[in-house]
Amino acid sequence: MSLFKITILFIFLIVIQCVALGQATVEPPRLVVGIMVDGLQQKHLDMLWSYFDPAGFKKIVGEGAKLKNVNYNIVSGGNVSDIATAMTGSVPYYHGITGNNYYSREADKVRLYIYDEQEIGIGTTETYSAFKLLSSTIVDELMITYSRSAKSYAVAVNAGEAIMLGGHTAKSVAWIDDVKHKWVTTGYYKDGLCKSADNMNVSGTFKTISSRDWRPMYAINTYLSASNDSKKTDFNIQPTDTKNKNSNSNITWLKNTPSANSLVADLGIRIVNDEKLGQDNITDMLMLQFTVRTPNEKVFSLQSAEKEDMYLRLDKEIQNLLQKIDVKVGLDQTLVFLFANQTDIHSPKELGENSIPAGYFSANRSMALLNTYLMAMYGQEKWISGYYGKNIYLNKQKIEEKKLNFSDFQKVVAGFMPEFEGIQAAYPAQQVLAMGGDSNSEIARLRNSTHKNSMGDVIFTLMPGWLELDSDFRPVGESNAITSYTPLVFYGWKIRPSVINTAYQVIDIAPTLSRLLNIPLPNAAVGKPIKEIFE
Repeated sequence: MSLFKITILFIFLIVIQCVALGQATVEPPRLVVGIMVDGLQQKHLDMLWSYFDPAGFKKIVGEGAKLKNVNYNIVSGGNVSDIATAMTGSVPYYHGITGNNYYSREADKVRLYIYDEQEIGIGTTETYSAFKLLSSTIVDELMITYSRSAKSYAVAVNAGEAIMLGGHTAKSVAWIDDVKHKWVTTGYYKDGLCKSADNMNVSGTFKTISSRDWRPMYAINTYLSASNDSKKTDFNIQPTDTKNKNSNSNITWLKNTPSANSLVADLGIRIVNDEKLGQDNITDMLMLQFTVRTPNEKVFSLQSAEKEDMYLRLDKEIQNLLQKIDVKVGLDQTLVFLFANQTDIHSPKELGENSIPAGYFSANRSMALLNTYLMAMYGQEKWISGYYGKNIYLNKQKIEEKKLNFSDFQKVVAGFMPEFEGIQAAYPAQQVLAMGGDSNSEIARLRNSTHKNSMGDVIFTLMPGWLELDSDFRPVGESNAITSYTPLVFYGWKIRPSVINTAYQVIDIAPTLSRLLNIPLPNAAVGKPIKEIFE
């Protein structure tokens, strides 16, 4: 080989090595901010687009990578399960959180997934932890990778959301106590209640924000919903008023007012400042949960001035949050991702008003009728031991005592349940666990949404347009759509503005973040990185 060719080859190898070295040494973002908005819908963002400020939602969505086809591949069981799925990159079949609540056979009662009698509450008697979350999260992987240097915090309206956003290893999480009106937490986390939250409690800042009357930000006739109601008048809601003055409960409206979002944003900014997040080359994480839920919300669409006002005020909170982070850290050093929970476009109420078949399923009456049917077949016994969230728990002890075949008993129950109005199909537990097929099918979603530690003996599904209500008339899950979509946007650090039409799933969020941060995937992740983010 000639000297000229050797020289060219040598130069070529040096160039390749330099490029590879440059790629390997790209610094990750200094701060990651996760924003989860309870009730957020892409349709609402589109309708209110011209009303938003340039530096709030418009900045994130307009200047970020916007994914238009992202769905949840699990049955809707509540925010706790939805967030766990996003943060682990996995499904309840592996991470263990199938909803907000589950029926405990041992305690013979419905319990929160975050309930943990071994823990202590800080500022509260509630004893919560992430113990039942069976896999690591993206926050956990960051904290494990940089165990002595990384910092992570979660702030949320509700306890379950705060704990799932914080995972197992956040330094501190905080959520709103809407009775005592202060920040509270659990002793499960290393730092307990962070000093920023404690300062807001002690200084009275929390109560100052939480006591603000909620009135329209603009003239009432300028809201979109005004065209639907010619008699619409101004609203005036006090966050400190109790929800039900005829009961013994002291729970207030706070969590369904803009004050809740103001509290979350204020604490988030304080944590960035007090804990010096994003001030070195080790990535820190701040996870925030906001809401657009309004008091007495009966529909999911944008049909009230209160709902619009929640969005418009949240837009200003996000604008202020981004501006403060830009000053302290720099948005070019900050990666923001925005996502939401599962929410149907239309409620059963709206569908019914438009002559579309729909309804609300109440399990109490159905379980009573089911037990009556079983008594007629097998004798006067209590054959149903418990129920929650489309999971029926049979009285195994009684079935064994009567020397009945348990598998045949399950099949009888599964065969009877579709007789009830609103029920699509029912399956014995073993059949659900053995289900396969198209990963986007309803059958696969049902399997994804169960876990052996909490599943019932017979599981059923509802027909389109139907939504389950618990004994207190609260929804069990927020969507019964076969395919449930969510807004998803990545913005900031090295993210190019784009619209991504490729179909992805919520389980792809964590693997994408893992690759962006150059850290391991959560240990139960089954999602894949969103390739267009890296192109």
